[in-house]
Parts: sequence; C-alpha cells; structure tokens
Amino acid sequence: MVAKPLITLCVALLLNCVAALGQTSWQSTYGGYSTDEANSVLVNANGEYLVVGSTGSFGAGNGDIYVLLLDTTGAKLWSTTLGGVGVEQGRKALQTADGGYVIAGITNSFGNGGYDGYVAKINDLGELVWEHSYGGSGWDFFYSISSSPDGGFIAAGQTFSSGNGGGDAWVVKLDASGNSQWERTYGGDGDDLARCIIGTTDGGYMIAGGFSAATSQNAWLVKLDHAGEDVWAVQVGGDSLDYANSVIQTADGGYVAVGFTRSYSSSPEALQFKLDSTGDEQWVQHWLQGSGEEYYDQIELANGRLVAVGSVDGLGSGGKDIYILFTESNGVFISGVTNGGDQGDGDESASAIARTIDGGFVLCGYSESFGYGVRDVYVVKTDSVGLTVSTEVQSYFDPLATLEISNGDQAMVWPTLISTGEVMKIRRSTPGAFSTARITDMRGTILAVIPISSGAEAAFRVPDLAPGPYLITVLQNGEIPITAKFLIVN
Repeated sequence: MVAKPLITLCVALLLNCVAALGQTSWQSTYGGYSTDEANSVLVNANGEYLVVGSTGSFGAGNGDIYVLLLDTTGAKLWSTTLGGVGVEQGRKALQTADGGYVIAGITNSFGNGGYDGYVAKINDLGELVWEHSYGGSGWDFFYSISSSPDGGFIAAGQTFSSGNGGGDAWVVKLDASGNSQWERTYGGDGDDLARCIIGTTDGGYMIAGGFSAATSQNAWLVKLDHAGEDVWAVQVGGDSLDYANSVIQTADGGYVAVGFTRSYSSSPEALQFKLDSTGDEQWVQHWLQGSGEEYYDQIELANGRLVAVGSVDGLGSGGKDIYILFTESNGVFISGVTNGGDQGDGDESASAIARTIDGGFVLCGYSESFGYGVRDVYVVKTDSVGLTVSTEVQSYFDPLATLEISNGDQAMVWPTLISTGEVMKIRRSTPGAFSTARITDMRGTILAVIPISSGAEAAFRVPDLAPGPYLITVLQNGEIPITAKFLIVN
C-alpha cells in the first residue's frame, strides 16, 4: 500500500478505518517538463479542490503562479498561470463570496523593486479579475492571506523595505478590490518574518513565524487587534533554530502552531505547541521520526484532534516523503503516515492540507519521483486516517501554452505547444523585418539556426527535437531580439 502507517493505530483509529471504506482516495501529479510545485489547497463550495503553487514549465516568464481546479477524482477542470516576464510564486489561496479566488504570493515582474508582495483575484473559471503588487524599494514577500471581517483581506509575510532592521514581519490590510488600507511591521533588529496569518474570533488576527534572538531564532506568535496593533507576542524554542509555519485557532479559543526545531536534537525535529487565548503556554511537543521531520500546515478535527502535514526523511520509500501526523488535542502522538509512492526514490513533501466533504483529506506539495519534470505538483486524496487504497500515481501532463515574451509587444510567436515538423509562425505588430530564428535548450545550448523571410510575418517548420521545453530567439533587423518559450510534445 502506498501510504504506510508507521505505528499500529489504536482501536479508535481502526474503527475509523472501517468508517473510511468507500471514501475516494488517489494520488496524482500535474505539470510539465520543468519544476512545478504546490503550496496551497482548499476545498471550494462545490467540494472541488483548488491547488495553487508555482510553475517553471508554463507561463509568461521565468516562473509563474500555477493554479489548478480539480474534481473529487483528481481530474483537472481547468488550469491557468499568473504573472509577468519575471518570477512569481503562489503561496496561499482563499475562496471569495462570489465563487472566485484570491491568491497571495511573490513577484518580481511588477512593483517597486526587487521582489514584491503580490495578490490577484480570479473568477471561478480562472480568469484574472485584478492584480496588485505591494512593497517598497527592498525585497518584500507575501506568504499568507486571510479574509477580514469587512469583506477585505489581510496578507502577511516579510519586508526588507521598512521596519526595525533586517527583515521584519509584515502585514498589509486590503479592501475587497486589493487596495492597500494600512500596513504594519513587527520585529527587532534581526531577521523576523510571518509565515501565516489567520483571522481570530474577536475580529483581530494572529501571525506565526520566526523571531531572531541574539544567537538563535524562536518560533513566534503575535496576536493583533483589528487595526494591526500587537496585543501580545510569545516566543517558543530553545538555543537554536525554531520557527512556526502555521497557526490555527482551536475550538476552545486557543492557538496551535506547527513548524520546525533544531533546539532539542542534533537532527531537525517537528515542533508543535499550544497557547491559550491570552498567550499562556499550555504544551510543547517535538518529534523526530527517521533522520528529520518538519510540518507546514494543520487542521483541527471536530473531536479536537489535530492533523498536520509536512515531510519526513528516512522512513518512507526513499528520500523525503510526505508525512501526516495525528495527535490528540493535548499534543499526545497518535499516529504517523508516510506517503511518497512505493517505488519513489526521490523527494516528496506536503505543504498544505484541507478536509474533504467525504471526511477524508486532500494534501498538496511536490514529487520528484513521479511526473514529467524535475519536480511536479503532487496532490494526494486520502481517507479519514490518511491512507490511500492504491499504489498507483497518476501523472497528468498539463498542456498549458507558454506565453510569448516580446520586446514591447513588437512580435508574437505561436503556437507555443507544438510537435516536431509542424509549422511555427512569427508575426510583427509594427513594421519591420525578421532575419534569423535561433532555437536553444533551457541552458542556452544552440540547437538550430533558421533563416527566415523578411516581412511582417514568417513561418518555418520546427526541426526534429525531443519532447521538452525550448527557447526561440528571433533576430529582427536593427532591433533588440525577442525570446519566447515553446514546448515540444509527442
């Protein structure tokens, strides 16, 4: 069986296994021939799965935000990319009241300098409604976003453009159209950051991340009021590197965080801890399975138990594997389940988890063992105890076109998804002449130089190339060359 329990499940979990019979479970990869991964998953109002991450296989630039909508069997309903000619990453998504989605992440295609925070709104078909960048002249990143009580949004991450020194935790309040209403920074003179932000039941917010002390970094939770003023802050950890990747508010009003620690062992350990509603520490747990362990996301079940996901090294089928951790409400370990394919000798990791309408779980991350590229988006649908019934990993090649990268929209190359021997065309939108088309691999090795006719439009047959991604550079008489990605398919 692909998903393997590491210890014997207790009687209650065995009963749950019986209840789980009939639940859909599967595991699939999605992407192209380059590097693709997922960072966020949600179950929408229809019970479908929206997955958000990053792609190097498709899009307009060096890396774009990758968005997929899947049905409950893992079949793709649609996919799209967001971004410009630079690098983008999608980190967190949420569904809006109108059925669309808001996605937060990072861009260096737009904004004021270096990297900037990025938020986009898409409709229920994946079509762009609006997009904005946020930040100053330094590097700025969004890692998380949540809804606010007024119908707007609250985004969090790290800024090097403002604050007390180094990098600071950064929170930006947005209205429903993505316009910035206020922003705050939190931290000291070291590097501090927020990995997660959630809304709290009192109308405020909670951020989780890391705070740099004199000789170490601690996991860090900061309670904010509705205006972003800090109410209290708590650090958890030891004398080494500790941080929190996720925080949730539990049914009793407290807060549970998960992440990573190096303070209790020479090997990296998972970290989980709970505070009450006023910030008093209730318990701290750390675990070492195999040779290393870390968690990135978590949920609370109706019975108060906690489920966290991340990665474990040295326990599964090879390399790192997805790890699903079940604990009691007081942090007592119940069970752990790995998932990474029976014969997968590469790395797998899960970045996010959501509860599905049939009582199981859907988790997303990446796989380096399966799929078409160096790394593919990996989505796993499990039953209620984290198991899948099949050893098969279904790999889907996503035929998204790579958009043209042009010099001021002076020219267009199409199609960008093409087979060897088919005709590729180039068209100018302004007067001018072409001279040569040069085809290279993604490392820049020249594979073909093709003379092309002068005029506003040219056409030529693509030479014999193996399936995969390539670049075409078109030389234009007297002008800067243009370059576009294209993909050879079978």
